[in-house]
Amino acid sequence: MCRSGVCSLLRDVSTITMSESRVLLAFGTCEKECALPLEDIQEIVLMAWLSRPPSMASILEGFLNLRGVAIPVVSVRRMFQWRDRAPDLYSPLIILRGAGHPLALLVDYVAQVITTSGDASLRIQTEHSFNQCAVADVAVGGRVIHLLSCDRLLTEKERQCVREFQAVEQQRLQDLEARPS
Repeated sequence: MCRSGVCSLLRDVSTITMSESRVLLAFGTCEKECALPLEDIQEIVLMAWLSRPPSMASILEGFLNLRGVAIPVVSVRRMFQWRDRAPDLYSPLIILRGAGHPLALLVDYVAQVITTSGDASLRIQTEHSFNQCAVADVAVGGRVIHLLSCDRLLTEKERQCVREFQAVEQQRLQDLEARPS
């Protein structure tokens, strides 16, 4: 079970239907709060054993075997060049939907599912855009949360590198499954 009951909230969020509102998943890393649109999130899982192939890209924490699919796990701390720390047993992995390739974000904690209206968005200053992947700041309960775009989390070069490592790791998983016991 995820901390704060977020996993059950993800299952129940389909009942929320509001026009001109956005449903976001708020999470934190390195004392910063960020959020992603809920429609970009497949699921949340707790830290598991990750394979770590040699010469892997520096932003990767490793690869998660999720039901036979090699999911690259990107450390948000490393992606933004924040102070790094080792994940613990309860570190959440946010599995993203999207763009033809799986991806998981390693974060410190998942805070809550929030619904915001369009008028809660604040303009973001370019120097605070986290490599231009933050598209807005959202004011929620006196806090400012950075709204991230899944499409902008990685540069094209990083995406290509991650896809290449993912293909190799996926082949390794298939080879392991094909071996006779």
